[in-house]
Amino acid sequence: MGLKDADGKTAELVALGKGVRRLRERHGWVPQNAVCFDAGLGDGYLGPLELGRTNPRFLTLVAITRTLGFTLGDLVAVYEHKLAGVDPHAGHDVPVCPTPEALAHLAGLNADWHELQARALRRKLWRRRVG
Repeated sequence: MGLKDADGKTAELVALGKGVRRLRERHGWVPQNAVCFDAGLGDGYLGPLELGRTNPRFLTLVAITRTLGFTLGDLVAVYEHKLAGVDPHAGHDVPVCPTPEALAHLAGLNADWHELQARALRRKLWRRRVG
């Protein structure tokens, strides 16, 4: 295993967590608790795993990937890709060099999230007026 940071995370665990998160994203952003339930895991297991704070067992990874409709080979492929973008000396989620495309994608995700929050607030206010 690689260097550990103060939280005990390693570049490998961070890359694995990012890989699991990417598969969940590809499956349509299934909620973490739904994946945990379907995979037979505790309700809060996936969050720390995706953050690189948990070193999961092999069968746990198999259960998660099957639940998301992927294979362990798919997870390994994403892991290898993500590992290349994590600074091994930092020991945690630090990109080596974020690309302009990655930054633009992140900005788009943030804008989408804010729009969804605004819609939910408008719906809530409208229901109060109607109700």
